[in-house]
Amino acid sequence: MLQIGPNSLGPDLSYSWAQAASDLGQIAPIVALTGFFLLAIITDLVLPRSRRGDVVAMFAVVGFAYSLGTALYRWLYATGGYAYHRFASGDTFALFFEILFASLGILTVALSHSYLKRRGLLQSEFHILTMAAVIGMMVLASATSLVTVFLGLELLSISLYIMCGFARTDFRSQEAAAKYLLVGGFASAFVLYGMALVYGGAGTTVIPEIAQRLGEASSANPLILLGIVLMGVGFAFKVSAAPFHMWTPDVYQGAPIPVTAFMSVGTKAAAFAMIVRVFAGGLPHLAPEWQVVLAIVAFASMVFGNLMAIVQTSLKRLLAYSGIAQAGYILIGVIAGGPNGLAAVLYYLFVYMFMNFGAFAVITLLAGPDGDRDSFADLEGLGRRNPVLAVAMTIFMLSLAGFPPSVGFFGKLFLFTAGVGAGYTWLVVVAVLMSVVSVFYYIRVLIPVWSAAPARDRVPASVSSAFAIVLSGAASILLGLYPTALLLAGQIGANPISGSP
Repeated sequence: MLQIGPNSLGPDLSYSWAQAASDLGQIAPIVALTGFFLLAIITDLVLPRSRRGDVVAMFAVVGFAYSLGTALYRWLYATGGYAYHRFASGDTFALFFEILFASLGILTVALSHSYLKRRGLLQSEFHILTMAAVIGMMVLASATSLVTVFLGLELLSISLYIMCGFARTDFRSQEAAAKYLLVGGFASAFVLYGMALVYGGAGTTVIPEIAQRLGEASSANPLILLGIVLMGVGFAFKVSAAPFHMWTPDVYQGAPIPVTAFMSVGTKAAAFAMIVRVFAGGLPHLAPEWQVVLAIVAFASMVFGNLMAIVQTSLKRLLAYSGIAQAGYILIGVIAGGPNGLAAVLYYLFVYMFMNFGAFAVITLLAGPDGDRDSFADLEGLGRRNPVLAVAMTIFMLSLAGFPPSVGFFGKLFLFTAGVGAGYTWLVVVAVLMSVVSVFYYIRVLIPVWSAAPARDRVPASVSSAFAIVLSGAASILLGLYPTALLLAGQIGANPISGSP
């Protein structure tokens, strides 16, 4: 037992083996994935290069699956609580995102394995970096201290910086990594400075204690207000929200497509988990202040993202601007708050994983040894070259546009309903109008897919890639036909933040 007495500089801490076991249990999905992550690193060191890729990929898939199973088990049978002196939590909010991130990890490994071979890129290192990034995402979701939030943010960011520049001989990939590193460093600095100011005003970094110490009277404290603004700016960078979105189209276009697919979903979900934890969980009494900041960001994101997507000729850049607009839609749920708003956020983030990742997955299969192919011309005649991919791309585009009965339709319905209920009707009106605008460029993607183009080579798909695309397509349909089950899971996941019974 370790004890620090009351006369010491630190708090009175007592730690037993039982407490250690309880703490490890609360973060069991993270611990499980970290174990496989370390095993994959050792394997990469000892195996010959010819065998590393397949073996490390297997360890990655098993690690993600084991972490997913652990999170599902704890969701069904275990009781969530705080761990490590309230620096982390194993509540349903954390478990919801851990299930999401583990699922995303499996899809990413399945999609990238054949792509890496086709382009001659290092396989084992890529899968190890993917595992590290997912661990960072899980830490962000379970963090209940500003210190833990920043640690998870940096673990995620550093892994993605390297992954963006993974194609070492591709100038665009190196440029994307450099831009992401520079802009990401600025965003992290904003977040850290804002956290420091909030800590200075509250006297603690533990998010539940911040909520207890900062009441409505804190709205007159310039230190707290500046901290909220700085954190809002940093968070907007991370979710690719306007006007702090400048890095997104260039990084999405330059990074290898599996990296773009991974970060377009994972980074956004992890950043929104961070926003909900810090703002809705730690600053509920100052909601009018941070809601104004987020409302301005949401408005700018929806308008700018949709209008800029119309004129794009690159599929990567089109989906990048689409992601900026989608961030604006999700922010409506965060601003609305409460059980309905946060449940809608969690629902939309989960289904967004399938429809957006699936769209990038189809583009991934178009890549050749010479590089990625993401122009509209590369999609010509896809309906003849591979009908399954064409049907899947149609499902993903219609889902992103919000056509019923797709998951995108119900996701937007839940978000917009929560926004109207919270009194943000004007913002929902803007969102609906911009959703109508988005139909143009999503349908525009499908025109070359089903065009009667001259005969071209078939688009082959490996078993693992086909699995990722078919699973994403099936989920985009089934979760739209039966949306209530996932929405109920979102409500349960939002309970620790919203305080609903």
